[in-house]
Amino acid sequence: MKLGLIQMRAREDKEESLALAEKYIASAAKMGADIVMLPEMFNCPYSTENFRTYAEPEGGPSWTRMAEAARRNKVYLVAGSMPEYLEAGNRIVSDRSAHVFNTSYVFDRDGKQLAKHRKMHLFDINVRGGQY
Repeated sequence: MKLGLIQMRAREDKEESLALAEKYIASAAKMGADIVMLPEMFNCPYSTENFRTYAEPEGGPSWTRMAEAARRNKVYLVAGSMPEYLEAGNRIVSDRSAHVFNTSYVFDRDGKQLAKHRKMHLFDINVRGGQY
């Protein structure tokens, strides 16, 4: 079994980030990877003020593109994590008070979602320039 571990810097333009992730997934698959893993928050700049802006529901554009990338490249894909809005019924809860989750999806070689994990407890840390 071969793992393809991708480290990439997300772009401010989500489309660029998704295209870059797709390129790296294809490259890892060509090198024989069975499982490909993307980094945390691969589709948006990693800063808490960006998460709400870039958030999507499960099944949104980023989810769809990663499911398709897994299918197209015939790999298992751990799609790092991405900011996710909670859906309420058939509508997306997108107001400023809605919860945003740091969610990771796992897709099989056919692009079907196998698993989903939302971080349950984000740590508290003080770093130069801010607190998380």
